[in-house]
Amino acid sequence: MDRITQSIIEDFGNGYASFGHSDLMGRIVGLLLSFDEPMSIEAIANSLNVSRSPVNQICRRLDDLKLIRKAWVKGARKHHYQISESVFLQATINLSRMNEGNLEMAENNLTVLARVYPELNEQEKEKAKIIFERLLLMRNFYRKLLASYRTFIDEWRVERHHIPSIETFVAEMQAEES
Repeated sequence: MDRITQSIIEDFGNGYASFGHSDLMGRIVGLLLSFDEPMSIEAIANSLNVSRSPVNQICRRLDDLKLIRKAWVKGARKHHYQISESVFLQATINLSRMNEGNLEMAENNLTVLARVYPELNEQEKEKAKIIFERLLLMRNFYRKLLASYRTFIDEWRVERHHIPSIETFVAEMQAEES
């Protein structure tokens, strides 16, 4: 494996680990990002020097998350995977869905608190006010965050078609360095 591919695999492994995922999950994404052709579970495992079992489990999970996809390979009976064309957009959509759960949690607890509040004694009401304020902050935070995700996702769906070619990028980078 070349130096650039190895660096990408390592960086993705570290990146995924920093978000609480397994580094192997990130390394698989980095590997598939680096290869144009679909890869079998065995090829992925061999490339990363790990056993097939965890690679198989993680590839199924990444497929469920739509970050990679199963690819048909003529004459092959085993599953092959390749990176999803919209891997970064899908990762953002997945993150947005997690945050939707946080918003729902805040709203559900606010609803429960609002229903029981009139029946609380004064001491309980004081405690409930603190919780209520924090849940309102949480609700408003996630509403704003999710709105920004929606705006970003809509803008990205248009902007992704205007990515410069490698030649243009290299020329711009060289011009900046001069």
